[in-house]
Amino acid sequence: MGNCIKPVDPLVASLPRGINVDGSPIKESKVPIIFVIGAPGAGKRTLCTKVAQKYGFHDIITSDILRDEVSKRTQKAVVLARLISQGRLVPPDVLMELIIVKMLEQLHDGKGFILSGFPREKEQCRVFDREVRPPDLVLFLNVRNAVLIDRIMARSVQIHERISISFDNISTQLKDFNKRNKPVIKYYKKLLVVIDGEDDMMTVFEKMCKVIDDTLLNFPNNMAHVTATSNVISHTA
Repeated sequence: MGNCIKPVDPLVASLPRGINVDGSPIKESKVPIIFVIGAPGAGKRTLCTKVAQKYGFHDIITSDILRDEVSKRTQKAVVLARLISQGRLVPPDVLMELIIVKMLEQLHDGKGFILSGFPREKEQCRVFDREVRPPDLVLFLNVRNAVLIDRIMARSVQIHERISISFDNISTQLKDFNKRNKPVIKYYKKLLVVIDGEDDMMTVFEKMCKVIDDTLLNFPNNMAHVTATSNVISHTA
């Protein structure tokens, strides 16, 4: 049998290739970097926002970064919009460049970064590790599919006053997520902490904070905040 050559996707090929920004200042800053991964409906965005507010981190929401880029109406934005509308992942190097630019913009006025919904595939892990550095902690919000489906449908009703997404569509999204996420979990197994995401929001948040506090022991510049927060909790308990 001859060698199989993967056909070139003309849509993807039309995007600028390669990392065109230098992520070394982020690495040299030695601020904590945390990834939060979880399926649609796991509560990543809300929890990352709460964590960022508590610790003085910048929350990097990949969907927001892509939405901002699409809004620029450049040729690149048109291609990204088509990829997203088709439910396809943005090429890792293109996404990574956007993330690095965002992190560099916020590097000097925060105490760290928490990335929501990143990485979504193994290649994104490799590109981030190469262009920036490995994260210090990876939190996986583990929620059963049945619970996720209920949450997504309930959220759909809240937004549209009716169910605007089908059960089959949600099931396909979750199947795709689980397929891509297994290699990510394996790749970061030494940094991974699994959080039960089915509890109420505050309980999940407190569990995340406990793990983050333990991680910040390796970052002396952040410990003053952790100690202050612990004192407040002890005095109000």
